Amino acid sequence: MKDYTRDYATAAFRFYALNNMTAEEYKQKIYNLALEEYKQKQKGSGISCPTEAAVIRAEQAVDEKLAEIADIEAVQKTLDELRVRHEYDIINAISIVYFKDPKEDFNRGDIQSRVHQAELNIPASERQIYRWLRKARKLFALNRGLRIL
Repeated sequence: MKDYTRDYATAAFRFYALNNMTAEEYKQKIYNLALEEYKQKQKGSGISCPTEAAVIRAEQAVDEKLAEIADIEAVQKTLDELRVRHEYDIINAISIVYFKDPKEDFNRGDIQSRVHQAELNIPASERQIYRWLRKARKLFALNRGLRIL
């Protein structure tokens, strides 16, 4: 059976690694960037105190990124649940396979190569690493509220 959430969950883990911050920190970053952007646009307009409009724009910017925030929250929750269950090998597998070089797109064979690296570092079999990654993706999908077939 096809795993429909695989690519989405993988992308979410990589997005989390790329930003390297909690959902609250990410919200604050978006908010602050929107405030700064608004202030830059208003410098030449002669408006002395655009505070209310700036706050509204910053809140809108956060609202526009709710899906990204929810992805970060779901990854955080997944990692937290794995820690509570003391499933550190799964966390290590996620780190080695998904978190390495999150700015770079996967090329053909990258995941297989990283799984091989994980099996040497953890140590575990290749098959076990793939099972752990599937378990992490499924847990992410549940935490994110995705439909699982």
